Amino acid sequence: MRNSVWMLVFLLAGCHKEPSLSVSPSQLIGTWNSPSALTLPTEKPFTRWTFTSKYVYMLADTLKSCQPIDNSSYYAYWVENDMLVMQYAGITNGLVPIPDIRRRISSITATEIVFDSPRQVLEKCP
Repeated sequence: MRNSVWMLVFLLAGCHKEPSLSVSPSQLIGTWNSPSALTLPTEKPFTRWTFTSKYVYMLADTLKSCQPIDNSSYYAYWVENDMLVMQYAGITNGLVPIPDIRRRISSITATEIVFDSPRQVLEKCP
Protein backbone atom coordinates (compact mmCIF):
# COMPACT_ATOMS: atom_id res chain seq x y z
CA MET A 1 0.00 0.00 0.00
CA ARG A 2 2.74 2.40 0.95
CA ASN A 3 4.66 1.74 -2.28
CA SER A 4 1.57 2.33 -4.40
CA VAL A 5 0.98 5.71 -2.69
CA TRP A 6 4.57 6.79 -3.42
CA MET A 7 4.23 5.58 -7.01
CA LEU A 8 1.05 7.63 -7.42
CA VAL A 9 2.77 10.72 -5.97
CA PHE A 10 5.71 10.37 -8.39
CA LEU A 11 3.36 9.81 -11.31
CA LEU A 12 1.34 12.93 -10.51
CA ALA A 13 4.48 15.00 -9.96
CA GLY A 14 5.89 13.84 -13.30
CA CYS A 15 2.72 14.77 -15.16
CA HIS A 16 2.63 18.30 -13.74
CA LYS A 17 3.03 20.88 -16.51
CA GLU A 18 4.61 24.26 -16.03
CA PRO A 19 2.04 27.00 -16.44
CA SER A 20 2.51 28.64 -19.81
CA LEU A 21 3.13 32.35 -19.98
CA SER A 22 0.37 34.45 -21.50
CA VAL A 23 1.92 36.93 -23.93
CA SER A 24 -0.09 39.30 -26.08
CA PRO A 25 1.55 40.92 -29.14
CA SER A 26 0.25 44.29 -27.91
CA GLN A 27 2.57 43.96 -24.88
CA LEU A 28 5.56 43.96 -27.24
CA ILE A 29 4.82 47.12 -29.25
CA GLY A 30 7.46 49.78 -28.68
CA THR A 31 11.25 50.08 -28.61
CA TRP A 32 13.39 47.86 -26.38
CA ASN A 33 17.13 47.91 -25.52
CA SER A 34 19.54 45.28 -24.33
CA PRO A 35 23.27 44.89 -23.83
CA SER A 36 24.47 42.80 -26.75
CA ALA A 37 25.45 39.18 -26.27
CA LEU A 38 28.59 39.94 -28.28
CA THR A 39 31.67 40.54 -26.18
CA LEU A 40 34.32 41.43 -28.75
CA PRO A 41 35.62 45.01 -28.38
CA THR A 42 35.07 45.64 -32.10
CA GLU A 43 31.39 44.67 -31.93
CA LYS A 44 28.52 47.02 -31.12
CA PRO A 45 27.62 46.71 -27.43
CA PHE A 46 23.84 47.25 -27.60
CA THR A 47 20.92 45.79 -29.49
CA ARG A 48 17.70 47.67 -30.09
CA TRP A 49 14.39 46.08 -31.08
CA THR A 50 11.32 48.00 -32.28
CA PHE A 51 8.03 46.10 -32.41
CA THR A 52 5.14 47.37 -34.54
CA SER A 53 1.82 45.60 -34.96
CA LYS A 54 3.25 43.39 -37.76
CA TYR A 55 7.05 43.57 -37.70
CA VAL A 56 10.03 43.64 -35.39
CA TYR A 57 13.11 45.62 -36.47
CA MET A 58 16.49 44.74 -34.93
CA LEU A 59 19.70 46.74 -34.91
CA ALA A 60 23.11 46.44 -33.26
CA ASP A 61 24.18 49.85 -32.00
CA THR A 62 27.14 51.56 -30.33
CA LEU A 63 24.86 53.68 -28.12
CA LYS A 64 21.91 52.81 -25.93
CA SER A 65 19.22 54.74 -27.76
CA CYS A 66 15.43 54.79 -27.63
CA GLN A 67 14.93 56.02 -31.17
CA PRO A 68 12.55 53.65 -33.02
CA ILE A 69 14.02 51.64 -35.89
CA ASP A 70 12.29 51.39 -39.24
CA ASN A 71 15.04 50.87 -41.79
CA SER A 72 16.98 47.85 -40.58
CA SER A 73 16.49 44.11 -41.02
CA TYR A 74 12.92 43.29 -40.17
CA TYR A 75 10.97 40.20 -39.34
CA ALA A 76 7.28 39.34 -39.28
CA TYR A 77 6.51 38.01 -35.82
CA TRP A 78 3.86 36.19 -33.88
CA VAL A 79 3.55 34.66 -30.43
CA GLU A 80 2.87 30.94 -29.87
CA ASN A 81 2.16 30.37 -26.16
CA ASP A 82 5.40 31.64 -24.59
CA MET A 83 7.48 31.51 -27.80
CA LEU A 84 8.28 34.58 -29.92
CA VAL A 85 8.60 33.43 -33.54
CA MET A 86 10.25 35.77 -36.05
CA GLN A 87 10.34 35.15 -39.81
CA TYR A 88 12.61 37.28 -42.02
CA ALA A 89 10.49 39.57 -44.19
CA GLY A 90 13.21 41.48 -46.07
CA ILE A 91 14.62 40.95 -49.53
CA THR A 92 16.88 37.95 -50.09
CA ASN A 93 18.58 36.48 -53.14
CA GLY A 94 16.44 33.38 -52.71
CA LEU A 95 19.38 30.98 -52.81
CA VAL A 96 19.79 30.49 -49.08
CA PRO A 97 16.64 30.32 -46.95
CA ILE A 98 16.75 32.31 -43.73
CA PRO A 99 15.43 30.15 -40.88
CA ASP A 100 12.84 31.40 -38.42
CA ILE A 101 14.12 32.69 -35.10
CA ARG A 102 12.37 31.20 -32.05
CA ARG A 103 12.96 32.77 -28.63
CA ARG A 104 11.26 31.47 -25.50
CA ILE A 105 9.94 34.29 -23.30
CA SER A 106 10.60 33.35 -19.69
CA SER A 107 9.00 36.49 -18.23
CA ILE A 108 7.42 39.71 -19.39
CA THR A 109 6.36 42.86 -17.56
CA ALA A 110 5.44 46.34 -18.78
CA THR A 111 9.12 47.35 -18.71
CA GLU A 112 11.10 44.14 -19.29
CA ILE A 113 11.20 40.99 -21.43
CA VAL A 114 13.46 38.09 -20.48
CA PHE A 115 14.37 35.51 -23.13
CA ASP A 116 15.89 32.09 -22.46
CA SER A 117 18.76 30.38 -24.28
CA PRO A 118 20.67 32.55 -24.76
CA ARG A 119 19.48 34.65 -21.84
CA GLN A 120 18.73 38.19 -22.89
CA VAL A 121 16.94 40.96 -21.02
CA LEU A 122 15.24 43.71 -23.02
CA GLU A 123 14.26 46.92 -21.25
CA LYS A 124 11.41 48.97 -22.68
CA CYS A 125 12.13 52.56 -23.58
CA PRO A 126 9.91 55.21 -21.99
